[in-house]
Amino acid sequence: MVGAFSEEKIEDEVKSYEGWRRVEEFGFLDRLGVAEVLLRSKAGLVTFHSVPNHIDAQPNKMFEYMSAGVPVIASNFVLWREVIEGNNCGLCVNPQQPKEIAEAIDYLLCNDVEAQRMGANGRKAVSEKYNWKLEEARLLELYGRFIN
Repeated sequence: MVGAFSEEKIEDEVKSYEGWRRVEEFGFLDRLGVAEVLLRSKAGLVTFHSVPNHIDAQPNKMFEYMSAGVPVIASNFVLWREVIEGNNCGLCVNPQQPKEIAEAIDYLLCNDVEAQRMGANGRKAVSEKYNWKLEEARLLELYGRFIN
């Protein structure tokens, strides 16, 4: 796990679980550190709960996983399903169903060839669709419409 808990109460609860002893906690890392962790990762989790700020968001984390060739396990929001399932680069789950999340993790761990294929699909999608060069052209076109 890279990063930190947002609430101490949740951190204390999670760290009290039996399974926590199998978690490797890195805390905050710089970009190089994150890249090193991603190289060893079998899946990236983006399982945000269904609140207004998340449903239509496009989290950097999701695209960073894809760019690194790591299959994504994401919340089953409509927009996220379009990105993840539409590019066959991971699995979408109900973020409030831990069993579903666990099953998705197990699936990727037990199906290495499929996981690698999904990771490659994610990398390709970022290269061809979800990158700044393409977004730059769209943004400049939008600015041009406003100026004119």
